[in-house]
Amino acid sequence: MAGIVHALIILGVSFDIDMSRSVSKALEIVLVKTADKERPDEADFLAQEDQVGSGEAEEKAINQQQAAPQPRKRSAISESDKEQEAKAQAQKVLLQAEAEVAIDASNKKVPKESEALTTADLLRQSEEIAKLQAEINEAITSYSRRPRKLHINSINAHKYKAASYEAAWQRKIERVGNLNYPGEVRRKRLSGTLVMSVELYADGNLKKIIINRRSGHKIIDDAAINIVKLSAPFAPLPVDLQKDIDILVITRTWQFLNEGSLRTR
Repeated sequence: MAGIVHALIILGVSFDIDMSRSVSKALEIVLVKTADKERPDEADFLAQEDQVGSGEAEEKAINQQQAAPQPRKRSAISESDKEQEAKAQAQKVLLQAEAEVAIDASNKKVPKESEALTTADLLRQSEEIAKLQAEINEAITSYSRRPRKLHINSINAHKYKAASYEAAWQRKIERVGNLNYPGEVRRKRLSGTLVMSVELYADGNLKKIIINRRSGHKIIDDAAINIVKLSAPFAPLPVDLQKDIDILVITRTWQFLNEGSLRTR
């Protein structure tokens, strides 16, 4: 009987211990360097050795702080280095951005100067074009107002309405020339050939005398010019020819022969 009672007491005690464990608060584990000889009645922390606390919350907090792993100094330095590096990088980016803004502003000024130069060039070119256009207009006006000329010679005379007129003109030149043949040329028995163009207005008056090729003797060239002047004025141009031209240009070869005669062809 006593054994049964003793067993029940043991079972009861064991049951109470299990219940108390089930409702006990969680224990914290703390590693300690030294063990205390006095064993605590109630443990607040689990450790590899016994440790007696003062019972105050501050010491528990200290133990908790001691239990938490402390960051190494190297990590703190590393974080500081990273912060400094980040600041340096930010400063570098800021300087680079300022430089890019300055370059962009400079580039924006260049097109304005270039645009101003281009505008000046365009204005100058416009003035030159206007001046050139005025010259062209003047040339066109002058060309339209210039006399209409017809050039005839011994080769193409028969192709024009002036063929008969030119033949009459040639006969007159030779007649006046032989009547007024220069005495010095005849005495010296000089000879020479020259090509001369005579321009006549529509009314037959003399406009211009041009020696295209000289004879080699000034006295002969001067004699030819004098003969033309003595022959002027000439007959007016035919009416049907005056409708087409204002000036008739007759080009002929003049031959002063050594026997003292003049011939044109």
